[in-house]
Amino acid sequence: MSTDLVFVKDISATAITGKDAWNRPTPQPITISVYLNTDFHKASVTDNLKYSVNYAVLTRHISDFLKSNEHRNFKSLGSIAEAVSQIALDEKSGGSEIAKVVVKSPKSEIRADCVEYELVRSRVDRLTNYDAYNVTKLRLLTIIGVFTFERLQKQIVDVDLKIKITKDDPKLDFHKVVGDIVQYVESSNFKTVEALVFKIGQLTFQNHHGVGIESVDARVTKPNAFSHVEGVGVSSLMTPRNFVDVEPLTLEYSRQGNGGFNLPVENEATQGYKGKHIAYIAIGSNINQLENITKALEKLKAYDITLESTSSMYISKPMYHLDQPDFFNAAAKVSFSGYSPHKLLEILKEIEYQHLARVKEIENGPRTIDLDLLLYDNVQINTSDLIVPHKSMLERTFVLQPLCELLPPDQTHPISAEPFHDHLSQLLRDKPDDHVQTDSSLLQLVPVPRISTKDNVMRFDQVNYKSPTLIMGILNMTPDSFSDGGKYYSSSLDNIVGEAARLVQQGAQIIDIGGVSTRPGSVEPSEEEEIERVLPLVQKIRESRDAALANILISIDTYRSNVARKCLEAGADIINDISMGRYDERIFQVVAEYGCPYIMNHSRGTPQTMSKLTKYEPNKNDDIVEYLIDPKSGQQENVNNPELSNFLNGVSRELSLQILKSFKYGVKKWQIILDPGVGFAKSLKQNLAIVANSSYFKKYSIQVNLQDKEGRDTSIQTQSSSYLSFNGMSVLIGTSRKKFLGTVTGKLNTPSDRAMATAATVTSSIQQHADFVRVHDVDKCKDVVITSDAIYKDVF
Repeated sequence: MSTDLVFVKDISATAITGKDAWNRPTPQPITISVYLNTDFHKASVTDNLKYSVNYAVLTRHISDFLKSNEHRNFKSLGSIAEAVSQIALDEKSGGSEIAKVVVKSPKSEIRADCVEYELVRSRVDRLTNYDAYNVTKLRLLTIIGVFTFERLQKQIVDVDLKIKITKDDPKLDFHKVVGDIVQYVESSNFKTVEALVFKIGQLTFQNHHGVGIESVDARVTKPNAFSHVEGVGVSSLMTPRNFVDVEPLTLEYSRQGNGGFNLPVENEATQGYKGKHIAYIAIGSNINQLENITKALEKLKAYDITLESTSSMYISKPMYHLDQPDFFNAAAKVSFSGYSPHKLLEILKEIEYQHLARVKEIENGPRTIDLDLLLYDNVQINTSDLIVPHKSMLERTFVLQPLCELLPPDQTHPISAEPFHDHLSQLLRDKPDDHVQTDSSLLQLVPVPRISTKDNVMRFDQVNYKSPTLIMGILNMTPDSFSDGGKYYSSSLDNIVGEAARLVQQGAQIIDIGGVSTRPGSVEPSEEEEIERVLPLVQKIRESRDAALANILISIDTYRSNVARKCLEAGADIINDISMGRYDERIFQVVAEYGCPYIMNHSRGTPQTMSKLTKYEPNKNDDIVEYLIDPKSGQQENVNNPELSNFLNGVSRELSLQILKSFKYGVKKWQIILDPGVGFAKSLKQNLAIVANSSYFKKYSIQVNLQDKEGRDTSIQTQSSSYLSFNGMSVLIGTSRKKFLGTVTGKLNTPSDRAMATAATVTSSIQQHADFVRVHDVDKCKDVVITSDAIYKDVF
């Protein structure tokens, strides 16, 4: 092997190398040095670069690689070193046959000057390969010395480590190795530096056997031993053979349950858990997902645990074991009395393994249900069987994204002291390792109990908005509809079914059947008459021999609970309520019972009075705090138009208060589709504002502070408030043929002539990330939707 070296030293970069000293997967500064064994004798004699390694080309290739992967989570310094070594060995990149790579991170360990990962790779002789972690100047405080004055107080020792390992073993938690050394040394006392060095080696092999550690080269320096000397100390190179006949260390300090967070250990026996408490739970399943999640939440009632609210439902790709079904994921906020964190954990495990028969055949494998305790009040716990806050919550999109829907934007992580939403923003920018998870992005799902997940088209990307817009075709069964004047009211049932089939053929994914007109001045039919108008049509569609028609999603446009119940029993899928539960609050109970999607349409007053109720005041309630949160960045936004802000906030606030009310009946957030109610208690200008600002209804969030009437600890923010975020919710816009379009175009007398005007609003709504459009003219609007999706959502 040649002794000539060409080197590139300290290429500066920023990369995500796994967790930092605070257990966060955040970008960290690193430097990379490469040393290439080569023979440059001929280059020296001829003074010609072609006979040596071109370090300029090599540096450029390494820099380009780092820049193109700046958002990738490499998981470890070793992964970066391995990737750079392949570049260094590539002849096309100017590499050589043998390369040494050192990746240095000055921020990985808070107690050390830096951590390095060092490796050597060879294209010709693999016996020369090795991997090692190096720690420089790990500064510790301990009692060390033989003299009385030395044993009266702790003094500083500096520890340098070189730990040789098998090739970047993923089972080795290097932060845990360092953490164990810190805790042991600072909890112990020594007479000699020699004993301290020996114990560091023994501790490392004893606590971390079987994870690829081959040798430990430890050096301990006492920098303050003598005033006129920079430092004194010893070093030793140790392998497992050094400890064959040595008694194991007895570790008397409190062993903490994880290698990242240095959390306090809470004594539950003395803490006491009387009164009300709030916890947040992560929910996951990939076996009969909707059924098992529903059962698990129902089982909470048996333990007197109240489900306060849920996030939206999401579909996620599996992690680690990729060959298994997709997961359903959500988060839930629960309240209860008297349960300690460990008792709550015991209950969750009981639901998993006893009630839902979870069988854990392999780690991270398929499961009927997974219930993880994420947060418990503001408590911090770190024991062998429970860590709160959950140690992995900041690195899993399918946990953190749903959780952030339940937490105000200013709520901070108890350990990092950074807002949860900031952690989510960083996580959304990361790209997962393909071997761990093929894609970390989530699809919001509006579950439909009647159909399988694969047949459910109601799934949406609520961060990047790259999912198709769905078309809801309108089928009015009224004699006095504003748009078609009772076109189908007098037709035979077979003719109406034929019209439904035509809507499906034209491209509707949902048919919305209505039996009550909301036109101003219309006469409200009796409940019996409304049922007679819609129920036979639902039954007839479900009995159709046309498979596409028989399986179409059916929405029932009603505000009556009994009508909703009978239609759901007959095979309807969705309830579309223009009153948002104001006319018949029992409809919430029906929606909760059937678990069906529920379109909550904003409105005020009645069809007779709503046109006069168009004044929207700013929020004057000190107990209500409003936010506007971008789902992708997690950052708050402002609208610098008070009139527009008052209106959009007013609509959103009234929707929110009804949604919070529906939660009391057991409705889940994932069931609700938002409709800001174009044409319902809106002026011309306000209707246009909704179309132009539909994305507002994906950002609005509200916190309603509650009066403490139940003995809750009001010092805990989440216990004394209800929080609702529109992040993660799908939005429906229904402008079709409405009067304001006639006013704009001058076509006041013939609603059916407003198809092109409707198409313009459909395009604007899709540009504003609407998920559904409700239209009469499906044939005309289908191409509009397809083209708008291609332009604004990159879907084609």
